[in-house]
This record gives sequence, C-alpha cells and structure tokens, in this order.
Amino acid sequence: MAATDTLPDLPMPELLKRVGFRRRRRGFGSATQLLWNRVESNASLLALCRHRKNLTDEDETILAQCQEKLDAARWCLDKPLGRWSFSYWELIHEVDGLLLLVMPASTLVPRALEIQQQFERRVSDSRAHLWLGADRVSGPLPRCVRGITRMDAPGSGAADPPPLGTEQDRYCRSVLRGALDTVNQQVDKTFWQLSINVTLQIFSTLLLLAVFAISFLLLSRELIQTWPSELIPRGLLLVGFAGASGAIISNMLSKERFVVATGATSRFFAYHLMVKPVIGAFAALMLLFLEQSRMLLSVDTRTGSTGVDPSPALFHIVVSDEQAVFFTLMALAVVAGWSADKLLGSIMDKVLGRLLGQSEKVLPPSSPVGTPPRPQAPTTR
Repeated sequence: MAATDTLPDLPMPELLKRVGFRRRRRGFGSATQLLWNRVESNASLLALCRHRKNLTDEDETILAQCQEKLDAARWCLDKPLGRWSFSYWELIHEVDGLLLLVMPASTLVPRALEIQQQFERRVSDSRAHLWLGADRVSGPLPRCVRGITRMDAPGSGAADPPPLGTEQDRYCRSVLRGALDTVNQQVDKTFWQLSINVTLQIFSTLLLLAVFAISFLLLSRELIQTWPSELIPRGLLLVGFAGASGAIISNMLSKERFVVATGATSRFFAYHLMVKPVIGAFAALMLLFLEQSRMLLSVDTRTGSTGVDPSPALFHIVVSDEQAVFFTLMALAVVAGWSADKLLGSIMDKVLGRLLGQSEKVLPPSSPVGTPPRPQAPTTR
C-alpha cells in the first residue's frame, strides 16, 4: 500500500463551492470554463474595490449593483437548460463598466490602456473620430488615458502633469466606461451575428433532412416512369420540395450581417426558415409551369424532339429518356429555389426604394414652428 493512500482527502476549496463551478466541471474543455473564470475575476476585483478607503455612498451603491449583477450572471451560467448567453454577457459588460468607476487608480491604469487599444482596433466607423479625434491623439479617450496614466503626449518633452482632481478623475472614468461600452457593443454585434448564422445553419440542416425524408416517401419508380402524366399531386409536391431545398441550402451557405441591436431576432428565423423555402418552392413550381406550357423552356427526349420544333420555347434541353427529363427538372427546381430569393429580393428592393423616393417627394419637408412651408418646384420624370 502506498503512503499516499493513508492520507486524508483534502477538502474542496471555497472558490470551487461557489455558484458557477457546477457547469464548469461538467463541461471540461468547453467555453464554460472561460465564462466561469470571467465571473470569478470580476468577483475578485469587486472584493478588492470594497477595501478602498473613503468610499462614498455612490461607491457603495455601485458596489451593491455589481454584486447583484454578478449573482445574476452566475444564475445564467448555471441555468440547466437554455442558457441565456446574451443576458450573461450583458451583465458582465455592465459589471466591467461599473467597476471602472470604483477600482483603485493602480488597477485602472492597465485597464485604461487596454480599453484604448481595443477601441482603436475594433471601432473603425465615424465613432472613432468622435472618441479618438482626427489625429487619434486629441480626442477625449486618449486625453483621459494620458491623464490617468500621468503621461503627456509622446515627444512633447513636458513634465508629467499633476495628479487628477476628484472631478477630473470621475470624468476620465466615465469616458473610459463609455468607450468600453462602445467596444462591447461592437463585439456583441459580431457575436450575435455569428450566433444567429450558426443557429440558422443548424435549423436549416434539420429542415433539409426533413425535406429529404418526405421526398423519399413521395418518390417512387412509377412516378419517374410515368412523368409528366402523373404530375398531380405528388409531382407538384416533389418539385416544390426541390425548390424549398435550394432555398434552405442558400441559408446554410450564406453569412448574413443581421442588424440585431434592437433584438427581434425571431423575425430573421421566421424569414429564413419559413418565407425563403416557400419562395423557393413557388419559383420551382413556376419553372415547372413554364416548362409544361412550352413558353420559355422545354425539356424533351431525343426520341420526342424533331428537327423542327413548333413550340415557341426559347430554350430547349434534350436528354436521353423520360427518367432524365424528371431529374433535369428537379435539378432546375433546386437552382430556381436557390436563386429565387436573390432575384426576387433585388426586384422588391428596387420597388420599395422607388416607392420610398416617391413618398419623400410627395411629403413636404419639415419646417420650424411659425414658418410657412416653402413651395416645392414641380418634379419631372
């Protein structure tokens, strides 16, 4: 028997008994460990901020809010089913911003440098000029970071400025909090777009498997041999399912930049999982109707086609036998469902844009109170 077998088992540390570790030990190697570490890191910083001297009533209120939000984040992390990822990160971001207002100055310096570096790397739109300035050194964020770190602009040769006063310190901390909130919004937007795209791909895969299963039940050798005489109803359903499958595959391969700042993500799921497959099925049926009417397209066998075709179709596809005719139409139906949303979507965008432009021409421009509206010149088309 080894000597270690007689030693008593060490008790579990208090840190591992906290709420949040239950899911962490279940998901070894998963992202849950990183989420748990993020919560406990903020909890450690919160405990450090509580030992500051001369805490005001405002600081005590901020610390109490941080504790409440951390408890809510732990609850989101330990939720057994349907974890609330968006709520969790929103709470963590709020705690990060509130801690900037109460953390010690020595801890604030590296945090301020990190926020500025993340802002310069992630924010590249018009907000960058507002926060960083035109030269990226004269904006409120670089000035506040220099004030917190007690460093002047590089190359100026000036002495270090004196310590910040109470009001200046509060102002710089508030600027850092606003810049951090801007960075978090940019990161969350990218994360939400990725989450929605991945979720749509998973749901589209399940929907496509269901379409395959139903098509397998509907497809039979007799239907292929008697095509197109046995067109109704199983033939129409198969063509509609082929068009819907093309639209579903388009969902699986496309990466949409969803605008999710205001929520309402269920509308995106309803559009991509319900509206687009229906549009694809409609486009496939329309293609079938055009082929059967011989107006624009015709698919014939070599024995059925002649040298002089009296039909007014513009495009003729000649295949070997009736079975090839069936699968050719199915392939065209998939292509029609794939491209229906793109073609019809661009047409609808042009129509809506023209209607919007006409409405802006009809409506008079807004004018200040008491000022009569100016007469508009007649528009020519």
